[in-house]
Amino acid sequence: MWRSRLFYLIGCWILLLSATQAVPFTIAAALGELHAASGFLASIMVMSVIGGSLFLGFRSTPKIKVTRLTILLPVVGGMALAAVAGMPFFFVFPDQGLIPAFFEGMSLITTTGSSAYEGAFEEIVSISFWRIQAAWTGGFLAICMTLSILTAVNSGGVQLHRSPLPYGDSETGYPRLRAVGVSVAPIYGLVTVLCCAFLMLTGLPLFDALQFAMSTVSTTGIGPDGSNKIESVSTQVVLAVFMVVAMLNWDIMRARLLRVKAKHPQGLESKSVLMLVGCGAAALYLLAFPGDLDGFWHSVFAAISAMSTTGFMPSELGFSVQGADAGAIILIVLACLGGAVASTTGGMKQLRLIVIYLLARKEVDRLAHPHGVKSLRFQAFTIERRDIEAVWLLVGAFVLMLGLGSLSLSILGIDFQAATAMAVSALTLSGPLITMFDPYFSGFSGLTEADYMILSGLMLLGRIEASLFLALITRSFWRG
Repeated sequence: MWRSRLFYLIGCWILLLSATQAVPFTIAAALGELHAASGFLASIMVMSVIGGSLFLGFRSTPKIKVTRLTILLPVVGGMALAAVAGMPFFFVFPDQGLIPAFFEGMSLITTTGSSAYEGAFEEIVSISFWRIQAAWTGGFLAICMTLSILTAVNSGGVQLHRSPLPYGDSETGYPRLRAVGVSVAPIYGLVTVLCCAFLMLTGLPLFDALQFAMSTVSTTGIGPDGSNKIESVSTQVVLAVFMVVAMLNWDIMRARLLRVKAKHPQGLESKSVLMLVGCGAAALYLLAFPGDLDGFWHSVFAAISAMSTTGFMPSELGFSVQGADAGAIILIVLACLGGAVASTTGGMKQLRLIVIYLLARKEVDRLAHPHGVKSLRFQAFTIERRDIEAVWLLVGAFVLMLGLGSLSLSILGIDFQAATAMAVSALTLSGPLITMFDPYFSGFSGLTEADYMILSGLMLLGRIEASLFLALITRSFWRG
């Protein structure tokens, strides 16, 4: 029964995402990009048939709540959406094959921003827009997934985040997904429009400003031409402000905008984000740009971009020889930390870091007061043992997958430094930052199919979180 419900939901997702391809198809037709238009049309037709078949074949399935369905939905759904997002690339660039197209789709739907078609699509406006549109949709889906499905299974202790969103009767699991989407969609769209408006004030055309805004809000980090380099300082300032907004909790931003009174204190994650950005910027300035006044703003912008896992960088940014390694390490650390838990960023997220900090402080206090009894509290709620175990499981799984990904890519013949850089960028969903991690990186195009599949798996793990994947390989999960 739960399998039928899973097929029905996947069919709905495929239909919805394939319908959004009508926008780039219209752009391609209007601009005379006939080859791209035919590719989008073919993708819409194929995916509509597949999604429609699943929808019509299983639409009579009753609504059920099963743990296996709740866990499998983001995994199977992520792969299905990646196939839909990447299908236009398969039809436009058929010589590349299906696997690179799937990698491209996974990169977009997880807001990573890496590309297997570097140098091939930059002049095709409709393809460039579809990359940003698909990533923007993936960022919205990431917020909804976190506040519904990941919260239901307490992935990485996400239940510690007490959301002020109104859910009605949809209290847990996938039924809550629609309620979250309806609540978050207006603020997500509003922030995108505001970012676009401010970018236009800096002199950008409407179409370019819209694409930059969608890429910034989703923390994808790809510009209209596929590049992550930003020349204008005024544009950098606007992007920096909205990158900070994007890595905060969207449900709390909505509540504050609507002046909804929260039942418990909020803002600890926001303070943690700003503090770490400040520390990262200071470290970059002191180690990579000592005595350089222009380097101060470069450090701030780079720290915000890395922390948000966006990847935008000033066009004139360049580390000194002495500070190159130090700068790369700082950026990697910031990308691994990530933003708030209900944001569009990658990384481990601030909630887990705060729990680890509180746990460490408790252990230090215990050394000073061996017989004292003190409970851990976060957002006015007691942190239970299962929450701590969930956080440590997430951190351990993150490190394990990072090591396995780097090792697997190295075994397949990639230089270890490049393999590590690719694994970090994939798992933290910060594809454009890879050129800062490894200045000698030659690009994602031209990799083998095995490389693309490993990186696709790491990107999916980075979005749905590795601890959720570990549940799939347990015997108890399949036994029900």
